[in-house]
Amino acid sequence: MKIYDIAFIGMGASALGTYKLKYHNHDCSIIGIDKNFNNPRNNFFAFWMTDWMSQFKNLIKNQWIKWEFYYQQHKVTHESIISPYCVIRYQDWKKFCLEEAHNISFKENNVNKIEKNNDFFEITLDNEEKVYSKKIYDSRSVAMESDRLKQHFIGNIISVKEAHEIQNARLMDFRVTQDQGLHFMYLLPLDDKRLLVESTVFSKFLLDPHWYQNQISTYIKNNLGIEKYEIIDTEQGVLPMFEVNSLNEDNYIHIGAKGGATKISSGYAFSFFLKQLASEKSDYHSYWDKWMDKIFVKYLENNSKSDEIFMKMANKLSGEEFGSFMMGNAKFSTKLKTIFAMPKIGFLKSFINSTLSKNV
Repeated sequence: MKIYDIAFIGMGASALGTYKLKYHNHDCSIIGIDKNFNNPRNNFFAFWMTDWMSQFKNLIKNQWIKWEFYYQQHKVTHESIISPYCVIRYQDWKKFCLEEAHNISFKENNVNKIEKNNDFFEITLDNEEKVYSKKIYDSRSVAMESDRLKQHFIGNIISVKEAHEIQNARLMDFRVTQDQGLHFMYLLPLDDKRLLVESTVFSKFLLDPHWYQNQISTYIKNNLGIEKYEIIDTEQGVLPMFEVNSLNEDNYIHIGAKGGATKISSGYAFSFFLKQLASEKSDYHSYWDKWMDKIFVKYLENNSKSDEIFMKMANKLSGEEFGSFMMGNAKFSTKLKTIFAMPKIGFLKSFINSTLSKNV
């Protein structure tokens, strides 16, 4: 009976990163288990450039020194040469992490059951095969409770025949319907003929995939003025906007979103996971960042018309301040600016509700 030293359950960005940065050159036996390991998924991982992300510069295919926010007739543009907005794609990350990998093998299966047997774990796969390992890193999807706020999205990469003139990233464009929750479009110009156009919603309930697609096609036609295009790729996801109860025992560890890496107020997780991994700290986010996020999310839950709040925050902060706040390394003065951008009465109510509530 073969007993692996380490088993990764789920081979998303966090599992790949853990393998690359901790075990790539180690003399140990590793198994990666993921039903969709060879799926051609190629989601974008976005972040603002920081010290701890600079080691991955060669993987960045796109970056923008300017990004925009739209609300009704208002527009805010941020700029930062020091901390541009960047993306890395999953397939590039996967190739980087597994380059010259010699100590890891893979099984394309789901996991049905995990049992602890003395000094190792017994992992039962969906085909009844059993795998044994001394240590487990579990990065499977977070269970999405029906009564909790979520960020859910579908995005299309489109190819246009005639070159477009969009230069800046659009992080939030609220000039879309708001009848299903807080809804905005997210747009990244990848080159002069390719765009990522994504419909994102903050709400407790997921929507029919056709709804997002209809929103995207309407936005492309009405807001971008593009009539002819081809969809060449799609990404989608659901992210928790609530604190995840993660497990971190000696030999069974939750990582990635399952381990609490997601910044619940924004959905960013990739850079937080890598920061935690590099520093070997036990938590992804500081106490004050988690406190502010809880209050902010509670405000979003209690106020369906929250689009204007993001514009106020964008107005208050510079590009570098906004990026540092989103990346969890903001100065205290920047955090104060963010707090003062919130409606005073609504923020106070959210503070009280967050303090009294067990959830979020």
